[in-house]
Amino acid sequence: MTGMDNATAPMRTPLDRAQLPALLLGVVALAALGFSSLQNADAFFRAWLIGFLFWFGVAIGSLGILMLQYLTGGAWGVVMRRPLEAASRTIPLVAVFFVPIVLGLHSLYEWTHADVVAKDALLQHKAPYLNAPFFVGRAVFCFALWIVFAYLLSRWSREYESSGDPWYALRLRAISAAGLLLLGLTLTFASVDWMMSIEPHWFSTMYGISFVIGNLLTGFAFTIIMVVLLAGVDPLSRVVKPLNFRDFGNLQLAFIMLWAYTAFSQFLLIWYGNLKEEIPYYLRRMNEGWGAVAAILIVFHFFLPFVMLLMRDIKDRPKTLGVVSFLILLMRVLDLRWLISPAFEPAFHFDWRISAAVIGLGGIWFALYVRLLRGNTMVPLNEPYVQKALGEAKH
Repeated sequence: MTGMDNATAPMRTPLDRAQLPALLLGVVALAALGFSSLQNADAFFRAWLIGFLFWFGVAIGSLGILMLQYLTGGAWGVVMRRPLEAASRTIPLVAVFFVPIVLGLHSLYEWTHADVVAKDALLQHKAPYLNAPFFVGRAVFCFALWIVFAYLLSRWSREYESSGDPWYALRLRAISAAGLLLLGLTLTFASVDWMMSIEPHWFSTMYGISFVIGNLLTGFAFTIIMVVLLAGVDPLSRVVKPLNFRDFGNLQLAFIMLWAYTAFSQFLLIWYGNLKEEIPYYLRRMNEGWGAVAAILIVFHFFLPFVMLLMRDIKDRPKTLGVVSFLILLMRVLDLRWLISPAFEPAFHFDWRISAAVIGLGGIWFALYVRLLRGNTMVPLNEPYVQKALGEAKH
C-alpha cells in the first residue's frame, strides 16, 4: 500500500488501546466524586468547575489553534490538523459537562443569593447582567457558536480533502478570521461569567485576555503530546519532521510568554494601584499556603518551560518536548486551582475531589476524543506540504 493509500485510510492509532481504560477510569472517578457530593455538595461543585474549565480549555484552545493555523498557514499546523479537529469536535460533550455548573450556581456564585444581593448595592447594580437566566442564556449562545465553528471547519476540511477544490481553502481561511474575533469576544464573556463573577466585587480588564491565552496554551500543549504519541504512525511518520517539533516548541514558548505577560501585568497594575476594591484578590492568593502555590506557578509554569524551550535540542526531540507539554498541563490545572479556590478556601489544602473531577471528566472526554480521531484520515490531503512530503516518502 502506498503512502497516499495509507493517508486515506481511517486513523488507527496507539491511543485506541487507552480508550476503554480511560473511559472506565473516568466513570469510577466521577462515581467517587458524585458520592462525595452527598457529604459536601458545595465542594463537589467547586471541584467540578475546575475539572470542567481544564477540559474546556483543551477543547476550545484546540479550536482557537485550528483557526489560527488556517489563517496563518504553515507546515506545523498541517501535522497537528487532525488532532486539533478531533479535540474541537468534543465541544458538545463539554457543553454537557457544563450542566452540573448550572445546577450548582447557588454553591458557586454569591450573586445568586437573593438575600445577599438585597444587602449589597454593588450586586444590585450588576444584577441586570449577573442573574441566572441571562447567565445560562449567554452560555448556551457561546456553546452553540463554538459548536457551529468546529462543525464547519471539520466539514469543509473533509470536503476540501475529497474534492481538492481550492474554494474550500478560501472558505476555511475566511471563517477562521471571523471565528478568531468571535472566539476572543465570547471567551472574554465566559471568563467573566464562569470565573471572575465568583468574586463579583473584583474586576480586571486583563482577565479576559489572560483566560484566552491560557486556553490556547492548554489546547496547544495537549495537541503536542498527541502528535508526539502519533508521530510513529504511518504515514504521519513520513510527514512529521524535526523542524515541525521545533516550530511547536517556538509557538509554545510564545504562548507561555504571553500568558506570563498578561498575568504579571494584571498583578503589577493592581498591586501598584493598591485600591481596596482590587488588592484583596491578591492578598487572599498570597497567604495561607496560596503564596507557595503562586511560587510553584512562577517556577514551573513560566521559568522552567521558558528556559527549556530556549534550547534547540529540547525542541527538536519529540519526547522532551512532550515532557515540557505535560508539565504545562499540570500547571494549567494548578493555575485554575489558584484562581478559583481562594474565593472559597482561606487556606490551601489538598482536595482529592479536584483530582477526581479532572481525571473523571478527562477519562470520558478522552474516550470520545479517540473515537473522533479514529474516524479521521492520518493526514489532510490536497495540502501542498503533505503532497510534497508523501512524494518524498514514496521515492
